[in-house]
Amino acid sequence: MRNIELLPVAARLLYPEPPPMLYHYTNAASLISIIDSRHFWAGLPVQMNDAEEQIRAFHWLGTIARDRPPAGAGAAAESFAARVAAEVYAGRAHEGSAPYLVSLSADGDSLSQWRAYGSRGGVCLGLPFELVRTAAEGQGWYLAKCVYDEDDMHLMVSELYERHLGLLGARSEPSPEQIEERARLLFDELRLYGLFIKNPSFHAENEWRLLKFDADPPGPELRFAPGPDGVRVFLPFRLLPDEHAGFPEQPRPSVHIGPSPLPGISEYATTRLLERWTGAGNADVWTTRSSFR
Repeated sequence: MRNIELLPVAARLLYPEPPPMLYHYTNAASLISIIDSRHFWAGLPVQMNDAEEQIRAFHWLGTIARDRPPAGAGAAAESFAARVAAEVYAGRAHEGSAPYLVSLSADGDSLSQWRAYGSRGGVCLGLPFELVRTAAEGQGWYLAKCVYDEDDMHLMVSELYERHLGLLGARSEPSPEQIEERARLLFDELRLYGLFIKNPSFHAENEWRLLKFDADPPGPELRFAPGPDGVRVFLPFRLLPDEHAGFPEQPRPSVHIGPSPLPGISEYATTRLLERWTGAGNADVWTTRSSFR
């Protein structure tokens, strides 16, 4: 993560002890596509289920800038706070190139997740954490945990703000242009970190995010599909190389089949599908313990 070595609070919150597995809730059609192509399709945050994607972090930044600086902090601190607050409340601070992300969870059998993403016909693909992390590092993507606690959000955004204010304070009398540039650098950094700040009401998702930041990919790399809000755009993320030999040992990919009035009816078919990755006899497929309604 950008400048993470300078941000101990962010490092602690975004990179806790990793879970052994990460899970992706989806439908049967998407599972087949993922297995066959060996890719995830990463989507735009604005086309996902949280209306506050990225914006929540900037709400916190506006509050922090509005409440600072303390009396006697100096003209530079006052000018920086005023500039940051003005850009946030004008709605310009979070503007930038579109990021692409894949939502994952540390929970492989969550009733709230089944209700949100995998009603009848839903499935949950489990992936070893190290597999996802290795693929992310090899392709220049970020993988980190989401933050849901309001106090943690405040600490994390405050840390970013204070870092940039400190860098500005090294100048005895920064010019308006220098203040504007430092505010822009703060906004660019928070656009990245803010993508891991989520509304507390989503805490049950226990989400980790796989993120391509400021990608701006050429058109031929993108994929498109219809959605409830019109056309949706996606950027492929390769999970496995074509020459991958399989998974004869644990940990290895698995599939949970979601709630259904006929539990177990698709276990055989799902097992044979997953064997395309894991090899014959190595597919771990289970039916959820959550009840169907």
